[in-house]
Amino acid sequence: MKRWKYLLAALFVVAMQGVAQAQQLKIGLVDFQKALNDVEEGKRAKASLKAQFEQKQAALTAKQNALKGLKDQLETQRAALSPEAMKAKEAEYRDKFLDLQKTLTQFQSEMATKEAEMTRGIIVKMRGAVQSVGQKGGYNLIFETSQDAVLYAPGATDLTAQVVSAYNSGAGASAAK
Repeated sequence: MKRWKYLLAALFVVAMQGVAQAQQLKIGLVDFQKALNDVEEGKRAKASLKAQFEQKQAALTAKQNALKGLKDQLETQRAALSPEAMKAKEAEYRDKFLDLQKTLTQFQSEMATKEAEMTRGIIVKMRGAVQSVGQKGGYNLIFETSQDAVLYAPGATDLTAQVVSAYNSGAGASAAK
């Protein structure tokens, strides 16, 4: 019985040391998606992507309107056209429809690739800014929150604004090198 008391007392002491050490941890949180949208370089990249998107969207809209016009023409001329002419018009419509789908798929793929290219460098520098803020603030751990990896973190500090500020002041670029 005495052994159990000593064992329980030892376990209690060890557990309390773990709690004391855990209380000394300084934990920070960063929302990378918000930071990416808030840094100046991210805003410029987003504006550039938006301009490219609008340009491509105008071309897609023109193709959609042409396709709609062809469909309307098919509907109005259906009774007047011979079966061969109708088949030719339907084939033309189908070809233009498939071309529009192909163009849309290429457009989406191209935009996703450009977005990934533009954000890749920013994210590397952002990690440098996070390290800089973490070192200056004496943080033991900094978690990224925009991917829902952290569900609950009482006592953790949101460092997103500090990381954005550090990034914009150049800390990200110097720490990333």
